[in-house]
Amino acid sequence: MEHPTYPAFRSTSLPSHTALALSTTPDSSFFRRDSDCMLSDGPITPPLSPERSEDGDAAIIVDSEPRYSGPGGQVQPSIPHAHLREGDSRHGSGRRSHQQDVMDVDGRASASSPRSPQRHLEDEQSHLEKGSLKLTDFEVKGTLGTGTFGRVLLVRLRGSSSQSTANCFALKVLRKTEIVRLRQVEHVNAERYILSRVRHPFIVDLYATYQDSLNVYMLMSYVPGGELFTHLRRAKRFTADVTRFYLATIILALKYLHSFNIIYRDLKPENLLLDSRGYLRLTDFGFAKIVDDRTWTLCGTPEYLAPEIIQSDGHGKAADWWACGILCYEMLVGYPPFFDETAYGIYEKILKGRIHWPNQVDPLSKDIIKAFLHPDRSKRLGNLIGGSQDVLDHPWFRGVDWDALERREIRAPIIPHVATVDDTRNFSHLPLPPAEEIPGLIREERPPSIQQRFDSVAYQFLEF
Repeated sequence: MEHPTYPAFRSTSLPSHTALALSTTPDSSFFRRDSDCMLSDGPITPPLSPERSEDGDAAIIVDSEPRYSGPGGQVQPSIPHAHLREGDSRHGSGRRSHQQDVMDVDGRASASSPRSPQRHLEDEQSHLEKGSLKLTDFEVKGTLGTGTFGRVLLVRLRGSSSQSTANCFALKVLRKTEIVRLRQVEHVNAERYILSRVRHPFIVDLYATYQDSLNVYMLMSYVPGGELFTHLRRAKRFTADVTRFYLATIILALKYLHSFNIIYRDLKPENLLLDSRGYLRLTDFGFAKIVDDRTWTLCGTPEYLAPEIIQSDGHGKAADWWACGILCYEMLVGYPPFFDETAYGIYEKILKGRIHWPNQVDPLSKDIIKAFLHPDRSKRLGNLIGGSQDVLDHPWFRGVDWDALERREIRAPIIPHVATVDDTRNFSHLPLPPAEEIPGLIREERPPSIQQRFDSVAYQFLEF
């Protein structure tokens, strides 16, 4: 069989408005797939569900010991600190939203008898810090990345030790007017809501949120090892053992999220960051959503979309397990199983379901990929009666010590080169933003007047 030719580009994710635009570059090694959502050409998004309020704020907590969710699934509490202390160095980014406290939750029932969540996110205490630190307490050290309507900066607490990992953070900066223009308010607010309550060793931490006259800000853990995408392109492809290690960490993160009925919906190498010890951290929760059964929002990255998303048939947790199959294949082979020069061409190939299997893919690896990529979601691995436990019990993972992995006691296959706590060598070297674009980081702004407080744009980000 003739080997398929991978196109010299990486497709963008679904655009915010109408056309399925395609970004191209002459060198596929450095092209990055961006995520977005289709709001006009796709299926109708369900109405917003009832409000869920936030309660409880804690001081910024940076773990000095790895967190472990334990056999019972309960995350052991992090060690509280009166102020920031030594801890892991991580980083993250994303998009999400809601109006005031109205969460992006889909509670519509169907004949499929959805499973009840093991836990309810509203029962989890918010761990966001409020009041003790201001934006002006941070100094900008670099730019880690840019996106459609924002950027991610590396910041450090002013006057802190250069060797203190707990004082370096990734600060996600999102322009309010662009969020509103691209109709992403619900996504941004819901990202804040979800990240403020989840805590897992393989998910980035959100410590605090801020806003100024132009932007909203999310203070997150800095993960210095860069994207898995970069390491995969450098290696061309991973061995089955390396792939197994990384996929296992992702599965534990998805198992945790799914226990709250949270679907992630944007799994890909670009959204997986390596910490200084080589463990993955799931980032960019722009499309994460609390879904009791199914949702109809068309969003994600074309190469990773499940058939039910493309067919507007409603999707849920099974879409994340499909994405695991795509990711497993891409790590083993070096490119995704379905690709084309256009997004619509990718969709056609996904629906046809024909996969080319290179010789380096062993039979057991092929078996688990096929199980993840079953077109019938009722027969898809991870979405069967046993749920995520079926994934953990698959023969491909035989010998994996899941508890030791979640405690991060296993040596990672790739240890990123990180010389200092604020080392940015694993990210693109981008210019710093102009001072006028980040006013709240440069100087304290006056409290907004009553008129400004109820400005049509500012009013949509009251939680920040």
